[in-house]
Formats: sequence, structure tokens, C-alpha cells
Amino acid sequence: MNEKQLQELKDKIEKGKMTKYKAETRLEELEKQEKTLNEEIISLGYDPQKLDEIISKLENEKQELISKINEMLPDTIPNI
Repeated sequence: MNEKQLQELKDKIEKGKMTKYKAETRLEELEKQEKTLNEEIISLGYDPQKLDEIISKLENEKQELISKINEMLPDTIPNI
């Protein structure tokens, strides 16, 4: 192994270390953000683990209300 190859390996190792450090830093930021969002969701009275279920229920309720509104509206509106 010559000196150039050795330097290239060192550079790759250093680049890998920097990439790892950036990824770990980003992971920490995202974990803090997740914790903050979960706390906010809890403060609103919801369980963060059940959000998909809650959202689905609300979407179904919305569709039911839209259907009821459409049933109550006449098919045609006369010109006056």
C-alpha cells in the first residue's frame, strides 16, 4: 500500500466519522422533536399511539356529515 492509498483510506475514514456524527446529531434532534410533539398531543387530550385511529374516526365522521348535508340539499335550486 502506497502513501496515496493510505491517505485516501484516512480521508474515507474521516468522512465516515463526520457522516456518523451528523447522523447521530440529527437523530438526537428528531428524538427531541418527537418528545415535544408527543407532549403537545398529550396536552390536547390524545394518546400519541392512537393518532391513526383517531384520525380515521374523524375522517369517517366528516364523510358521514358530508353525506347528510348532501341528502338535505335539494337536487336542483329553482331560479328566482
